[in-house]
Amino acid sequence: MKKLFFLLLIAICGAGIYGLFFLRNRASGETSDKYKEFSFISEAQDIEKTEFKRNDGMYFLSFDYIKEHLDEDAYYDENEKTVILVNDAGTKRIKLDSTEYDLNGQKLELRQPATEEKGEIFLPIESFIYDYPVSLRFVNDKNLLLLDFEDVEYAKGISTGDGLNMREKDSVKSPIVSILKDKEEVYVYGEIGDFYKVRQINGYMGYIQKDLLEVYFPENRFETEKNEKKEAVEPLNLTWDYTYGVQSDESVENIKNIQGLDVVCPTWFSISDTDGNITDRGNYAYVNAYANLGIDVWGYLDNSFDPQITHDVLMSSSKRAKVINKTFNLVKRYNLKGINVDFEHVNIEDRDLITQFVRELAGVFKTEGLIVSVDVTPQISGDVQKEPYDRKELAKICDYVMVMAYDQHWATSDKAGSVAEYTWVEGNVNNLFRSIPADKFILCVPFYSRLWEESGGNLTSSAISMGRVREIISSKGLTPTWDDEIKQSYVEYSENGKNYKMWIENANSIEWKAKLVNKYNLRGIASWQKGFETSDVWKVISDVLDNNIHSK
Repeated sequence: MKKLFFLLLIAICGAGIYGLFFLRNRASGETSDKYKEFSFISEAQDIEKTEFKRNDGMYFLSFDYIKEHLDEDAYYDENEKTVILVNDAGTKRIKLDSTEYDLNGQKLELRQPATEEKGEIFLPIESFIYDYPVSLRFVNDKNLLLLDFEDVEYAKGISTGDGLNMREKDSVKSPIVSILKDKEEVYVYGEIGDFYKVRQINGYMGYIQKDLLEVYFPENRFETEKNEKKEAVEPLNLTWDYTYGVQSDESVENIKNIQGLDVVCPTWFSISDTDGNITDRGNYAYVNAYANLGIDVWGYLDNSFDPQITHDVLMSSSKRAKVINKTFNLVKRYNLKGINVDFEHVNIEDRDLITQFVRELAGVFKTEGLIVSVDVTPQISGDVQKEPYDRKELAKICDYVMVMAYDQHWATSDKAGSVAEYTWVEGNVNNLFRSIPADKFILCVPFYSRLWEESGGNLTSSAISMGRVREIISSKGLTPTWDDEIKQSYVEYSENGKNYKMWIENANSIEWKAKLVNKYNLRGIASWQKGFETSDVWKVISDVLDNNIHSK
């Protein structure tokens, strides 16, 4: 009897333990109420209710959502209550509480304005959504807004049976979000343990057990961007033509072909004051003369090398727009092929405003197929916060970044030296590869040297042309010495109690710098400034670039 009782007790305990185990691990049949209200799923992410809204049939997304998910460069001017978006459509300026917005200088209408509610900026989707490679749609029977990227290939899964449960979390005890039909297709975004994170193509997001899906992966398993292979191109050869005013008819008549030159960039346009007015030195006959020679002409915009003008104009989105639209109209008026932005002597505090200006300008210019380039100095500090240019961001925006690899020693230097030693130039090329890709990197070289004068402990210098260097050497019977490390000739002499020194830029030194274009497969070379060179320089540059094996 005791034995029977003991066996019965064991059976009861076993049944209890089994029952407890079964209850703990039994799949939940509870239905989730997660999506009972109007919801928004961006790829596989549930977006907070505060980031989207619906008003009279129009859907709105928050500025914060746009900046985080669609456009990290979205910009809001708090002072002027204006959102600025730059993309393939151009540069848009969307002012809050206005049913008008500006696209590349043109006024367009909105059915409903952008607004601010409880400190959150909301934009109607019609003002921006079609400018990005996304599919945004409303699924009426689910009261659900969905967004996917059209330039991304997602992993896809197909359900292996009918009535398969998609759950709120990665657990069979989690409530059921949706029940999949046989062979229903879902996007697969990731995996957690025995579950895939999925979303119905036009439905909810959730988790499903791996053995219930047959999954087809792209190359990088869950998603991959679609990229196009770039074709090799010939290196670009550009020179700046420094102009004080509008060219005379005589100077235009004297324009001649330059061997190997692709682009000439006259210094025509300047921001002249803090109101954003533009000085125009353009001449259509000049453009036509070069066009007849097969040489393109780019526009040029500088900041008058004035830090106060730069700051006052760039800190205002409306002044930026004024400068951009005026410059764009001038480029179109003179039938120029692009624009080169040269902002120098700027405050470090304005670095990000320079980037934003170039971004907005590029948005307008690229809609017309115009080339956008920007000039930057070699990098001194490893911390971009201590630099006047954010070269990495500028490289993302522009077609070309022109690295002004000169003024290693310049007018106010306290030590005499070369304008651009070969070793210094090459070091800067290598340093900037972290910020500027080679296919956008234009190496800028000097056509000038400095004549240094030392007298009574004082040091001064002046920039002189290659022709003037030759005259000095010839008239004084000097014999320069070649320095094979810095790839330049050096000469010094004394006169009237003063000592003079020159590190010489000529065809020999330029040839070595031009070879760096081939060595590092850079996009091209630019020179400052036209008129300071001797005639043999053009053949040297042309011959070097013609031997670029990367473009063959």
